[in-house]
Amino acid sequence: MPTPEDDVLSFIQLSELQRVIADHWHLFQTYLPPKSIWEAKLEEVVAIRHRIAHFRSLHRDDLQRVRQFLRDIDQGFWRFCTSYNDPYPVLPQTNDPVVKHFLPFDLFAWAEVSDKRWARIGHAGPSEHLTMTVESLRMPWTTWSAPVAGQAGHIYDVSVMARGAYRYDYRKLLQWTKAQHKHVVHLRLCSSGASFRVTLPAILGAPKLIEIIEAFHDGALNCVHPFLDEHSATGIDAIARDFPEYVLGPQNPLTFLAPDMPCAFFQGLD
Repeated sequence: MPTPEDDVLSFIQLSELQRVIADHWHLFQTYLPPKSIWEAKLEEVVAIRHRIAHFRSLHRDDLQRVRQFLRDIDQGFWRFCTSYNDPYPVLPQTNDPVVKHFLPFDLFAWAEVSDKRWARIGHAGPSEHLTMTVESLRMPWTTWSAPVAGQAGHIYDVSVMARGAYRYDYRKLLQWTKAQHKHVVHLRLCSSGASFRVTLPAILGAPKLIEIIEAFHDGALNCVHPFLDEHSATGIDAIARDFPEYVLGPQNPLTFLAPDMPCAFFQGLD
């Protein structure tokens, strides 16, 4: 009974995940409780997991322990999601080779309007069916600097937006760009069908990143159509479920939750 997952991370042992977190704690510590507390609480959850996996009886406190564990990581989960929707523009845009390369496709590019003050300005004719922006995301454990290309802890955030009445055929787009999917962090779909976002690890380096983004731009040009009305938020989420490891539907918090949107995921558990 096959499922859509095929990445090695989807089949990794829990013990191996624990080892990865422990060996690279500096990458995870901003999202998790202090290390000693994290390890103690995780041991409790692992014990519960083993009881369930091996058909043993649960302890009467197991459910409450799992709920408390989720509450303990609630704000760290929020911090991770919101850092993924907090893009940094590279200014001036010529300071990064990837951003500079795709600047002609940004119809409303950043421009310096006064001393150290920037704004998006531009114009687009009726024949322009899409516009594309290339910005960057920074993981909380690293510091911002440009150029971004080649830097660990940085991600390129590429947004491709259809204009006017044009919409994307997402299934066709995913098929068109299939060869590039192994390089992406996520491909994020919007509820209206009017845009998509691709996140790519900056560590791949400028030449490879330019090649990948060009392929997605070509796919966008070939998969955008006027008055395409077959999309619904439910239908788009169904498309995303066919690629559960890297395609995100519009209801996934990684597609929309920003730092100015405080919330709790697990505080209301009873």
